[in-house]
Amino acid sequence: DCAEWGIPMEIVPVTLMGLIAPVTLVGAAVFHTVDTLAGIVMAQIVKPGVPVLFGGAPAAFHMGEATSPMAAVEAMRLDTIYAAIGKQLGLPTQAYMALSDSKFLDAQAGAESFGSGLLAALAGVNSVSGPGLLDYVMVFSLPKLVFDNELCGQLHHFLRDVTPLEDLPTIDLVRAQLAEEHMVTANHTLKYWQQQLYLPSTVYDRKNRENWEQAGSKKLWARVVAEAEARLAAYEPLATEPTIDREMRRLIQTGMETARPLPTITPAPKPQPRTTPRRQRRRRRT
Repeated sequence: DCAEWGIPMEIVPVTLMGLIAPVTLVGAAVFHTVDTLAGIVMAQIVKPGVPVLFGGAPAAFHMGEATSPMAAVEAMRLDTIYAAIGKQLGLPTQAYMALSDSKFLDAQAGAESFGSGLLAALAGVNSVSGPGLLDYVMVFSLPKLVFDNELCGQLHHFLRDVTPLEDLPTIDLVRAQLAEEHMVTANHTLKYWQQQLYLPSTVYDRKNRENWEQAGSKKLWARVVAEAEARLAAYEPLATEPTIDREMRRLIQTGMETARPLPTITPAPKPQPRTTPRRQRRRRRT
């Protein structure tokens, strides 16, 4: 349906390393690439030229817990590899990164979200689908989305180009520092600090302990919940042209009315009980 309507599609194979794909990185990358290309070919057969994203949601099968963590370091390696393959093919890329397999917004969630988000930024992934996601992508958390918004802001700041800004040669800056023994009020600092320093919102804790206690000693969860509730309360729907609104509603309603049922799958036959006695092994005495 997306191809017929010309809607851009993310081709997202769920490559499970060690379960349905090789546990080795190169082998898993080959499996993932073949699956993604198969989806792209199918989309182009339906409508040649339909826009697609070279994506994925790989995970590493946990041999002890029988789970499939998408934030595992092995999955992150595969994410960055297939992103490079997609760019080599000249296609925009997508990945489930900046997410966490943790159940809550805890230390694990912060580490996995920032670590994978940084890898996505460095790999040049065009569409990152992970912010707000927890618990093996089974939970979408608005408080985590607020937290991830701060992470994404820092990652965008990290990716900025490094260019000289009146700081070469540095002799004048050295003289300014020696004269005042600080650079807080130096002309160079006053001119550039607002664009060079990323100041997060109050969701991120940048206070010292004394000021933090005076502000109520709020921990991360309390801060992100308060911010999420404040944003929801202040939300105002974007004005939509009435004709466009009616057409969008008509399309949605038509799709619901004409939805075709999924094909039924015949249940697998139940295993039949054995009718012949098992052959007993004879033990050889030594």
